[in-house]
Amino acid sequence: MFNWCNSIGLIALVGWLLFPNAATLSLGKEQKTNISAQTLANLPDGAYQLCTEPQPQDWRDGAGVCLNCVKKGTTIDGYYGYPHSGDFVCLRGKISKDWLYGEGMMISWGEGTRFEIPQKELTWDKEGRLYLSEGDLAHSDGTSENRVDWITYKKANLNIEGLYLYPNPRMKSPTQLCNWSFN
Repeated sequence: MFNWCNSIGLIALVGWLLFPNAATLSLGKEQKTNISAQTLANLPDGAYQLCTEPQPQDWRDGAGVCLNCVKKGTTIDGYYGYPHSGDFVCLRGKISKDWLYGEGMMISWGEGTRFEIPQKELTWDKEGRLYLSEGDLAHSDGTSENRVDWITYKKANLNIEGLYLYPNPRMKSPTQLCNWSFN
């Protein structure tokens, strides 16, 4: 005897397996990892990498500009910068909704601080996400082209809304790049 209920169920199962639903097709894998729907504050403690561009499917450690950090509760310790460059700012502070509020530190190699360290707010990145202010020379080492300066900023605010969360950090650990002992 032919059972219509079983046939309809079988047709539905085959359709589900062969044709993903429209929501899955429209969202795509990358949008599911976008932090705008889920803030960093809600993630469990651990190491994270968030970038302005989706994770590259090649040799690069990241795309766009990235935050590589260790999260403990609402506290973040890490750095924000461009992968495969020396352009980064160490950051530590607290996260609140879609922002990191804290302090920053930049390391300047070679030219020294021949420029005036800004006291007023400046936008560090071309994406307009990191704002630094109240800068101070924390430490200098060496002379002329061998000089290294550690410049601290009492205020560092980073907008993390809409960043892509990578499955695992691919960039160097913050402990390898950020030495806060001069602060």
